[in-house]
Amino acid sequence: MKKVSKEVYLEELATPLVELLGYELVDVTFEKRGKDWCLTLFIDSESGITLDDCENVSRKISEMLDEKDPIEQSYFLEVSSPGINRPLKKEKHYLANINKNIEIHLFSPLAGKKDIDGVLKSYTEKELSMELATGEILTLENSKIAKANRLDELNFKTLPTAE
Repeated sequence: MKKVSKEVYLEELATPLVELLGYELVDVTFEKRGKDWCLTLFIDSESGITLDDCENVSRKISEMLDEKDPIEQSYFLEVSSPGINRPLKKEKHYLANINKNIEIHLFSPLAGKKDIDGVLKSYTEKELSMELATGEILTLENSKIAKANRLDELNFKTLPTAE
C-alpha cells in the first residue's frame, strides 16, 4: 500500500466537510513552527472569505478532527483565505488564472533559475505556457514544477529570458 503524506490524508479527510459547508479547500499544510505544530487549511469561495467563514470552518473541522483523531501530536488549527498570491494546485486553479501573473518554482534550475514568473497563457494536464516579461513564450512540463502561485501586480517581477 502506498504511504500517503499527512497533508494529503488530512486534505482527503477535510475536503468533504469543507465542501458541505459551501467552500473550496484550496490547500492544507502541516508544519512545525518553532516548537509547535500547525495544521492550516486554506479555504475559498466565489464571494471571498471572511473571518466568520474561517471561524465556522474551524469550529466544524475541529469537531471532526477531535472525533477522528488523525494527528498523534498536539497542534494548532488555523483556517485562512489563500490570499492574493494563492497557490495553484489543481487544474481548475490554473485554468482560472489564464492571462494572469503567476510564479513557478522549479524542482531543478532552468537557465540557472528555479523561480520564474510571467503571464499564464495555457494549461493542460501535461504542460503549461507562460509569457515572460521579454515577450518570449516558455512551455514547461508540469512534472518540473514544484509549486506555483498567483502573483498580484505588486509582486510581479521582470526576469530575463529563460533558455
